[in-house]
Amino acid sequence: MQALGPPDKSPLQGLVASRIETYGGRYRASVVNPPGNVNPRGGLLLEVTKAHELQVRLHTFSMFGMPRLPREDRQHWEIGEGSDNSVAIEKSWKELVPGHKEMSRELCHQQEALWELLTTELIYVRKLKIMTDLLAAGLLNLQRVGLLTEVSAETLFGNVPSLIRAHRSFWEEVLGPTLEETRASGQPLDPVSLQDGFLTCSQRFQPYVLYCLRVRQTMAYAREQQDHNPLFHVFVQWCEKHKRSGRQMLGDLLIKPHQRITKYPLLLQAVLKRTPKPQAREALTAMIAAMESFLRHINKQVRQGEEQESLAAAARRVGPYEVLEPSSEEVEKNLRPFSTLDLMTPMLGVAPEHTRQLLLEGPARVKEGREGKLDVYLFLFSDVLLVTKPPRKADKPKVIRPPLMLEKLVCRPLRDPSSFLLVHLTDFQCVSSALTVHCPSAADRARWLEKTQQAQATLQKLKAEEYIQQKRELLAVYRDRDGESPSTRPSTPSQEGSQSSTEGRTCESSTVIPHLVVTEDTDEDAPSVPDDTSDSGYGTLIPGSPKESHSPLSRLRLRALRRDPRLTFSTLELRDVPLRPQPSDPQAPQRRSAPVLPEEGVRKAGSLPRVDPPTSSEEEDQTSVGENVVVGTLQRAQLRGQLSSSPTHADSSEESPWESSGDEEEEGYPSQGPDYTPSPHPLRPEDMLREIREELASQRIEGVPEPGDSRPRKLTRVQLQRMRGSHVVHLDTPLTTSEA
Repeated sequence: MQALGPPDKSPLQGLVASRIETYGGRYRASVVNPPGNVNPRGGLLLEVTKAHELQVRLHTFSMFGMPRLPREDRQHWEIGEGSDNSVAIEKSWKELVPGHKEMSRELCHQQEALWELLTTELIYVRKLKIMTDLLAAGLLNLQRVGLLTEVSAETLFGNVPSLIRAHRSFWEEVLGPTLEETRASGQPLDPVSLQDGFLTCSQRFQPYVLYCLRVRQTMAYAREQQDHNPLFHVFVQWCEKHKRSGRQMLGDLLIKPHQRITKYPLLLQAVLKRTPKPQAREALTAMIAAMESFLRHINKQVRQGEEQESLAAAARRVGPYEVLEPSSEEVEKNLRPFSTLDLMTPMLGVAPEHTRQLLLEGPARVKEGREGKLDVYLFLFSDVLLVTKPPRKADKPKVIRPPLMLEKLVCRPLRDPSSFLLVHLTDFQCVSSALTVHCPSAADRARWLEKTQQAQATLQKLKAEEYIQQKRELLAVYRDRDGESPSTRPSTPSQEGSQSSTEGRTCESSTVIPHLVVTEDTDEDAPSVPDDTSDSGYGTLIPGSPKESHSPLSRLRLRALRRDPRLTFSTLELRDVPLRPQPSDPQAPQRRSAPVLPEEGVRKAGSLPRVDPPTSSEEEDQTSVGENVVVGTLQRAQLRGQLSSSPTHADSSEESPWESSGDEEEEGYPSQGPDYTPSPHPLRPEDMLREIREELASQRIEGVPEPGDSRPRKLTRVQLQRMRGSHVVHLDTPLTTSEA
C-alpha cells in the first residue's frame, strides 16, 4: 500500500510558491495552517494572489497590447494622441539642402547645431509619451481591475500631459514650419525663423514651472512606492523592459523635463557660435536671454517652494500659543480666537517672494526681572524670535512669551561670557520687555548674537528694497496717468498757485454778484409774463443765459426804475451788497438779488403795489422769502405818512409811487383806521437813506465774505445823472454791512 504523501505541485502552485519565495520565503508556514484559520499570515496569501493576477495581466499586455481606455482618460493623459510616429524627419539636414557641399565649414557647423535642436526635440517628446502611453496607461488599466489602486497616477506623473501639449504646439508653430520651409526651398535652416517662438517661451513653457516645483516630491514618491510596494516594483520592472521604453528607467524619465528646459540655452549657444551674420546673431542673443530669464523665474519659484516647505516643517514643530494663563473659563473662551500663531503668514513690509526661514534654534535659560531662571527653547526666524518651553517626548514646545519682532529687538552682551540681554521695544522706542539669556557656552552666545544681527541687517535691507520698489511703482502709475491725461498731473504747489487756488475756492464758495445791465425798451404795452427762470431782482447778465435781460419782467423793472429815481438810486448803490443765501425753491431757482417788483404794481403807472401788512409768521419768514430792506423801509415810511405829501416824488402820471391804502399795517405800528392822518412833515431823501443804512447795518449777512477791494465796477456819474434825471442824492459815507 502506497503511503500518503503530499500531492504533486501543479503549475499554478509552482508559480505561487516562487512568488512567495521571492517576497519572503514563507511558503511552508503559510500553507500548513488550515485555510479556514484566521492568522496574521492571511494578508500574505492575498498579496500572493494579487501578485499572480498582476503577472497574468502584464503578460496579457505584452501579448495583445494595452487595452483601450475611456475617451476621457485618453484625452486627459494624452494617451494615443499624436503618436510619435506621425512626425517623420530625415536622417540629416544634408538631405534637405542640395548645395551643402558648396557651403562653408562654419555654416555647416551651424546647420549641425540647428539639426540637433530639431532632432532632440522629437526624441524628448517621444520619451514623454513613454510615461503616458506605457506607464500611465498600464497603471490605469490595472487600477480598473483592482490592482495598484493605492498608487496615485496624478502624484506620480504630475502634469506631464501639459508638457506634451506645450511641446506639440511648439513643434507645430515654430520648429515644424522652419523644417518645411527648408524642405520646400532647399536653403539652409534659418535661425531667425525661431525667434518668435523662443521669445514667447515664458508663455509656451509655463507648465514647466509647476512640474519643476513638484519634481522632487514626484521622484521621492516613486522611490518610496518601489521600495515599499512590491507589486508596483514588478510593474515598473515590466515597463522598463518593454520594447517601447527603450530601456529607460522611471527615475530617468521623471527627470527628463527638468533637463530639457535647461538645455535650450546650451543648444542656442552652440548655434550662436557658428553664426556669422549680425542679424542672426542678434536674434539668437535675444532668444538666449529670453530662455535664461525664464529659467531664472523657474529657479526662483522652486526656491520659494523649498522655503515654504522648510517653513511648514518648522511651523509643525512649534506647539500651541500659551502666553497668558486665563483666570476663568469665560476669559479663556474669549482669548481662544487670539491664542494662535501662524508662522506661514508673509513677513510684514517685505516682498512676497521672500519667505520666513528658521535660522537658529537651541536650548537656553532666561531670567525676567527678579524671577528665577527658566529653561526655554529658542527659535530664531527671519523676522521673529520665539521663546518656548523645552520640547519633551511627544509634546511640541509651547510658546510661552509673545513673539519678539527682530526690528524692535536690541541685543546686548553682558559681562558673563555666556549671557546676553534681549530688550524688546515698543513703537515709541521704549522698553516693552527684557530677558536675560544664559547660553550653554560662550560659543553659543556668540552664535546667537551673530545670527540675530545678520537677520536684523537682512530684514532691514529687504524692507528698504520693498519700500523703494513701491515708490517706483507708484511713480510709474503717475507717469502712465500723465501720459493718458496730462491735466491730471500732480504739480508742486507754488506760492502764486496756492494763492490763486485759494482765491478760486473762495470765489466758488461765495455768492457771485452779477453786474447791473440796463436795456433800452420802448415797448410800454408789452404783456408781462412771469418768468420763473429769470432773476426776480435786477436785470442781470448771467453767462451762458440765452435770455439775459430780454425777459418781459426785466423790461417792467426798467420802467419802474425810470419812474422812481429813489428806487434807481437805491438799487444802483446796493448792487454790490450780497443777500443772505436762500434755500433752493423749485418754483424760483434763481437767486433774489433785488426787491421783487410784482407785475400788477408795475403795470399801474410804475407805482408800488398795495400789500397787506405781514403777520407775525410772515415777518419771521421774511429772510427766507427774500424781502428786501429797501422796500420794507419805504413801506414803513409810507405808513407813517412821511411820503404822501412829498411833491418831488410824483411820477409822470401825477400819481405818487408811495401811495398806500389806509388798511396797511406794519410790525411795531398799530393798525391804521379810516381816520388816520398822515404826518405833515415829509421825509427828506437823506433821512430816508439814513434809515435804509441803519436797517442794513442791523442785519447780519451770513455765508458771504466782505467784498474788500475786489468790488464790481460802478457806473459813472454821467451815467447815473442820465438815469436818475434831476434827482441826485449824495451819500456822505459808503454803506457798510456786518459780516457773520
